[in-house]
Amino acid sequence: MSTPDFIEIGTDDPARTAAFFEAVMGWCWEDMDGGQGGYFTDGTRKVGMHKESTPCMVPYLSVDDIEASVLRVKTAGGTVMGEIADAPGYGRFATCTDPRGVRFGLHQQS
Repeated sequence: MSTPDFIEIGTDDPARTAAFFEAVMGWCWEDMDGGQGGYFTDGTRKVGMHKESTPCMVPYLSVDDIEASVLRVKTAGGTVMGEIADAPGYGRFATCTDPRGVRFGLHQQS
């Protein structure tokens, strides 16, 4: 069974969203993309954030085999948004939706 791995926040205003979560949760913001994205940390990288026009919060689930997991998503009637992405040092990622359009992600650690 897959387990939750991390959360990705999409926001149209990363600076304001970062300030909000720093104030509410005490997280420290680490910019990775000139204000367009990065992650919050409390010693771990479990919450990422990127600029997106439609605000969202996407859970990423840990999988052992991302290709097999993507195939299961498609077979069950879900959609894979784009291609599997490789992030050196972090692993492989796929963003998906269930048949009703609920977004979630898959993450195979490197």
